Amino acid sequence: MNRTFKYALSAALTALIVVPALAQDNFPDVQESHWAYKDLLRMKQEGLLVGYPDGLFRGGRPASRYELAVACHAVWSNLKGVVDGLNSQIADLQTKLGNAATKDDLDNLRSQIDALKAEQDRIKNEDIADLRKMADEFRTELTKLGADVDSMKKDLDDMKGKVSWLWQHKLPFDVSGDSNFVMIGAYSRNTLDGGYGITVDGRPEGYKRDGSGGIGGFPQDLTILHENALNIVTNNDSGPTLHATMVMGNMLGDDFLYQTAPHAAFGDQSLVYPGIPFGEGTESWYFQDFNVTFDTSFLGLGMNANVGRTGYKISPYIFQRPDNTPYYSNDRWDDGRWMFDGGILGFKFGGAHLDVFGGRNGSQSDTALNTVQPMFAGASGNPFSPGTSVGRPRGFYRFQDTGSGGTYGPGILYVDRSLGLNLNVPLTSNGNIDLAYLWLDSDNTVSVFGNTSGREANRVNVYGGDLNFKFSGLQLNGGYSKSDVMSGTHTIINKLNDAWYATLGVGGSAWGIKAGYRKINPQFGAPGDWGRIGIWWNPTDIEGWMADAHYDLSKDLRLMVNGGMYTGTGSTINGLEGLGTNDHLNHISAGIGYKIGPVHTLTLGYEGVMWDIKDRPDMNFVGGKPTETWFNIGWGVDLSSRAKFNVLWQISQYDGKAIDEMGPFGMGNQNKALGGLITTQLSFKF
Repeated sequence: MNRTFKYALSAALTALIVVPALAQDNFPDVQESHWAYKDLLRMKQEGLLVGYPDGLFRGGRPASRYELAVACHAVWSNLKGVVDGLNSQIADLQTKLGNAATKDDLDNLRSQIDALKAEQDRIKNEDIADLRKMADEFRTELTKLGADVDSMKKDLDDMKGKVSWLWQHKLPFDVSGDSNFVMIGAYSRNTLDGGYGITVDGRPEGYKRDGSGGIGGFPQDLTILHENALNIVTNNDSGPTLHATMVMGNMLGDDFLYQTAPHAAFGDQSLVYPGIPFGEGTESWYFQDFNVTFDTSFLGLGMNANVGRTGYKISPYIFQRPDNTPYYSNDRWDDGRWMFDGGILGFKFGGAHLDVFGGRNGSQSDTALNTVQPMFAGASGNPFSPGTSVGRPRGFYRFQDTGSGGTYGPGILYVDRSLGLNLNVPLTSNGNIDLAYLWLDSDNTVSVFGNTSGREANRVNVYGGDLNFKFSGLQLNGGYSKSDVMSGTHTIINKLNDAWYATLGVGGSAWGIKAGYRKINPQFGAPGDWGRIGIWWNPTDIEGWMADAHYDLSKDLRLMVNGGMYTGTGSTINGLEGLGTNDHLNHISAGIGYKIGPVHTLTLGYEGVMWDIKDRPDMNFVGGKPTETWFNIGWGVDLSSRAKFNVLWQISQYDGKAIDEMGPFGMGNQNKALGGLITTQLSFKF
């Protein structure tokens, strides 16, 4: 049985008496819309219900005593098989618990306990007692079936003892985890020009690890990273539930003075490190989350609460942590939640749901004092102004005026405290709308480009909403978000600081297409994750069309393509002109995914960014058509249901077309970047 006896038998008998004629994968006369359909299907597959000789269920007629006895006997047979299968496992565990265990015993103990716990959760003492009563009730009919009723009753008494033993040895918490091992080997193909290759997050390829900073290849540019996590969740039936995740490894590498850092690992789970070679981080450990969830009430209103180190996200243009690891796949890094030390309170009003969340950001760090998930928000000035000293943005970083003629830097505010409201309202059964308002505060202040008020920013307020709606086979999505930069209660930036998007999608069982338009103004700076264009992450000062499509040539072969055609917004901020409406930026990504047999997957991919920056004679600026290109070849294999191995070979071709500002690593450096990297990832869960 997949559930307890009471659930299975009561569902079976109730269905026998009250289910009307109903679907095909189940019994031919069982409708898929009926509430008991899944239970009947499960019990038919397990042999608990066999129907009549003509294959029908005939649920509309009363069941005879003989039919009830058949059902009772089938349930007992199934239950006996389950419990008999536990005998040798329980004996083995008792021996190991009572004697010195070998290393192999300890290695296998966890999986055995997990298996036994799964089985014990399917059997309850009261279920066994109920079945024993049923055996007495249908003794005559069971005897006619050839069943030994006394033997059945004895088996049921034995089962009760075994289940009691399992419950006595049940741990008060569940333990799980994962281990990941990553290798990154990179090389350069333009050594004659004295240059490196470049990754999609702007990091150099082919950087010697001997301290010289020279150009080399594998194994001179080789990075080995690992990470192990342990999850603990209490399994109490009532009351608060504790969830904790402890992580240990060398994948973190957080240095705000990144220009002086010789190497860095994957960073801090929210930023990228353009221009910084890969390297191992310091071995450290930290708590990714550590929280308690429970139900309570406030002013007579029921609510659920999550308190401690916890996480939350809303949507890409409002509140969502960027995925900063294009070469590492892991839920902790990629789930989009901003983690903070605080709490989340959830309230329901009919079909609507309101979340109130907030806490301390940037307070979580590892034992090497690396900050985990620093949050950033706000923006000032244009991210890129051709013909000026404001170089093109790389990663999340952009120009920042420090009051001394300007310099390069983050140009954003690091958030220390956050408070937010998120209201979800259903729109009939076809969609919903999300509305949000965030207050984001910093312990420090930053200068704002072109600010003449004499005030420095220490707060960003973000507000907006998202719409999702289905109608006539179409999917409509849209949203709007705005980020006001504040100095206390005084607004410093409230113009050209918003973003909006709208898409319309349609599809079938083997295909889908979505197209739309978006505009992201140059001073928009919500703590979100709205994508990247080549080495430019969370792009701003652009607007244009975007599309996404896929087509399944077969159940094992899929084609995918997405991209956008953008222009500049033509915005001028304090006399500084950004990308103009005649400047073009096209981005396309295409791929093929092929499933080879039951465990192997092959992927081929292409990504291209094509710039078309116009001349500006008044500034003696000569434009051009720089390009960014990457080719990907990937292979993956499922080693088991809990283990995977992936290999990626990525080839880079970047050409700045001799425009100083468009060099891969900034002005005054190389103009081309030709190279590649090979990464592997071994992951398994336990």
